[in-house]
Amino acid sequence: QDFPPHLPSPPRVQCRLQSLQTLPSSMASSPSHLPSTTLPLVLLPLLLIAIPPSLSTASSSSPSTTSTDARLTAIRTLCRSTPHPDDCFDSLKLSITININPSILGYVFQSLRSAIAEAAKLSDLFTPSSAGVVEKLRGSLQDCRELHQSTLSCLEKSASLVQSRGKLSDVRTQLSAALTNRATCLEGLAGASGPGKPALLASVAAAYKHVTNSLSLLPKEAAPNHRRRHLGGADGDWFPAWVSRRARRLLQSGGGDDDHGYDPGSILTVAGDGSGNFTTVGAAIAFAPNNSDDRTIIIVRAGTYQENVEVPSNKTNIVLLGDGCDVTVIRARRSAGDGWTTFRSATVGIN
Repeated sequence: QDFPPHLPSPPRVQCRLQSLQTLPSSMASSPSHLPSTTLPLVLLPLLLIAIPPSLSTASSSSPSTTSTDARLTAIRTLCRSTPHPDDCFDSLKLSITININPSILGYVFQSLRSAIAEAAKLSDLFTPSSAGVVEKLRGSLQDCRELHQSTLSCLEKSASLVQSRGKLSDVRTQLSAALTNRATCLEGLAGASGPGKPALLASVAAAYKHVTNSLSLLPKEAAPNHRRRHLGGADGDWFPAWVSRRARRLLQSGGGDDDHGYDPGSILTVAGDGSGNFTTVGAAIAFAPNNSDDRTIIIVRAGTYQENVEVPSNKTNIVLLGDGCDVTVIRARRSAGDGWTTFRSATVGIN
């Protein structure tokens, strides 16, 4: 079409590529002066400028989405091999948002963190006032409470070992001990009743699902290539080679000889006649330091001690040394027939 006579007559193509700002003010202020076929051509450059950014944004987000989907698929595939796949997937998918290394040990660590978080919720449930559980066997809730604390310790040690690339066999031992704690707790609660029992059992089951999954996710290790450490030594020597000389002297002397290398002031003595530091073994154990890396020697003098001795898990490196198996005797009378749990009926129990 022809342009109005008052406009210059540049080539038709150049005119169509101009924007409204380059046209005379009379036409820019009144688009109706333009022929109907010219307006789309004037707006065409603006459309061409607006389209590329949206295309570039879509293309830049695609690789990230693909990577996330691939990791979720890998996690779901891995979790199919666990006893509780859905719980496994719910715990491991968090590793994507918190940027945990997508390796098998990274997934084990994340699973252990979920196990610790769930187990911590049980701490307030194993008390008679809040559990709503009527015990059939005495001490069943106390058993569960102590076993639960031991489980938390096992899980924290396991997470620390995985994070520091420690021995996976030690992690497997800790998690197996935690599952044994669950079995012992549930055995004591089997005959219990009360409105709070179903919720308590459901909470225990939910918490230990992550423990079971963590154990199943551990990669298999090759069998260790080392000689077994026998309890008995060679050539008639009662002590094995891995017992230190200082420990040998202590065991041979029965604690009565100061030449054993231990500070006599750090040795606790139990004597029923009152001649020692304590009259009961339980009192000496309670006095011993918590979580000690050094040995605590407790010498139990000749006599018969009527008590149930319990060594909590936080009383570490304790050595009980008697005057002889025929003269130092610890005796107790708890039994399942009297209403005690198997765990609580031990004469000497070491957690």
